[in-house]
Amino acid sequence: MTLWRFFAVFIVLASPSTWGAGVQAATHAIENVTLVDGTGTPPRSNITVITSDQRIGAIGPAGSTPPGAGAVRIDGSGKFLIPGLMDLHLHLIGGGAWKDSSAQSGKTLDFNLGISALHGFLYYGFTSIYDAGNNPDFILPLRDQERAGKIISPRIFATGQLLSYPGSWSVGYAGIGVRDWPETIKDLDLQIARQPDLQKITYESFGAGPNPLIKSLPKELMAKEIAYLHSKGIRVTVHISNEVMARDAIEAGADTLAHAPGVGVISAEFARMVAEKRIPIQTSLSVFDEISNMDAGVEFLKTPEFAATVSPDEIPAREKSRGRYLSLGWPAWFKTILPYAKRNLKMIHDAGGILVLATDRTFAPNALRELELVVNSGISPADAIKIASLNGAIFLGREKDLGSVEVGKLADLVLLDADPTADIRNVRNISLVMKVGMIIDRGKLDIPMNRR
Repeated sequence: MTLWRFFAVFIVLASPSTWGAGVQAATHAIENVTLVDGTGTPPRSNITVITSDQRIGAIGPAGSTPPGAGAVRIDGSGKFLIPGLMDLHLHLIGGGAWKDSSAQSGKTLDFNLGISALHGFLYYGFTSIYDAGNNPDFILPLRDQERAGKIISPRIFATGQLLSYPGSWSVGYAGIGVRDWPETIKDLDLQIARQPDLQKITYESFGAGPNPLIKSLPKELMAKEIAYLHSKGIRVTVHISNEVMARDAIEAGADTLAHAPGVGVISAEFARMVAEKRIPIQTSLSVFDEISNMDAGVEFLKTPEFAATVSPDEIPAREKSRGRYLSLGWPAWFKTILPYAKRNLKMIHDAGGILVLATDRTFAPNALRELELVVNSGISPADAIKIASLNGAIFLGREKDLGSVEVGKLADLVLLDADPTADIRNVRNISLVMKVGMIIDRGKLDIPMNRR
């Protein structure tokens, strides 16, 4: 689909009750539904939720909240209503910088590829995403178009270029290799002018893999960068992979952590500390899960969810990525790390910490898998819903507007045909997706299953 054809489809989709540019959201009444509101409170049955003017206007027992004349009434009998879900760590495909999992890729921008991936997220009920590092000439225009209502998309939050130290594999289209202080203030000002929703800093040099020693970002320089960004009102998330690095980042002033420590078992004192400080920490298990399974091939691309939302053309690209990861020794390494990452997440959760759903991948099926992995870590499905909704809003600093089904918040909602608190895989059984009070026509999204 060309970009012009995409906009033509967008115009056809616009109507008073479905997503469209410049169209006011209708009033909707979702009646007799079981509400799983994302706050962690037990499900409530026989509830009516009314949306109006893009927000949640009323919530109450069925019959106690009349929808009013002209409201679109939706029968929620036997169904379950949850907040719109969030994947708050991805690198959207199509930016060139991350198309083949290499920050040094020279491939051209592909906006259609990126939009199709965004549609995959909407199809599976993800109404907000955070891109944690990408080509700014790709992700920031998409963010602008989404906010202007010019494209159908989840709500896009973005860093633009992340910040790391020269030599890091993140440096390239997706990342700036910062200079020493104060010369790097120019790098920070470049990023600040792009208005990042969060600024990501990559503390270590080469991810969490079995890597040769490469000089990492000095802790003192990271602290100066964070203080400067805070002075401009910008939240900061820091990529780490072990407890020592996590402590350094928090001491340097990080607001959130991109990834939970996975290399080694964390201490109980660390789990208590991040809970007391209310530091949101991303789950990011599916990146370990996917890469660890690459020693056997790319079978993860052959699930019904991938077939529905990801082009078969991606299989050769992932085969290329597989060869690269195998040459680095990452699949075996990540297979070892994954159980520790799960254990650490459970420790943080049990201590009362704020976990946030995040994949560090690029496609919606990875986010569905992330939910499963969180639950497989020993966390309840109900808590996994909170991790994928309200906790995500806390990570973004947007909990007043997003993340739960509460009066006054933006009406990002997903209506399910089965109970997600009984089995987290039931988030796939979608009846309806709504963003800012407007229903997404899932049958017209630009994804493979709708092109057949």
